[in-house]
Amino acid sequence: MPERVTTALEVRWGECDPAGIVYHPSFIDWFSIARMHFLSANGIRYMTDFHDAGITVVVTDVSCHYARALRAEDQIEVSARLLELSRARLCFAYEVLTADGELSAAGQTKHAFVANGSMRPVNLARVAPQLWNRLAQLPTSAVADA
Repeated sequence: MPERVTTALEVRWGECDPAGIVYHPSFIDWFSIARMHFLSANGIRYMTDFHDAGITVVVTDVSCHYARALRAEDQIEVSARLLELSRARLCFAYEVLTADGELSAAGQTKHAFVANGSMRPVNLARVAPQLWNRLAQLPTSAVADA
């Protein structure tokens, strides 16, 4: 199971402000894409494994440090790795790198497992033990590496 999954993207014009510089919420969208790719690369499919099982993974916190501006048509890599996992929450770390490997942004998202519809927190080990067992095998990274 890969500890870090990297997704290659090209900055689209629609992700930029009128000056052609990436608008800050675009980074958060890229984090979401990278997170889904991390889960998929580790055998977890969001719609089948969570949503169809009655579980929603909601964002409870997001942070992003912007280090270098990006422009339309820039080639980037967005990496995701799992920092923390509990029966009720998880936390991911991300890096956005330019084509020459320079850091453009770094951030984290924290998530809670909730029941579809009610939005009440759930203990994943209790409500979806098979999914929990698969998630518990995922590799986690130390926060100091972030």
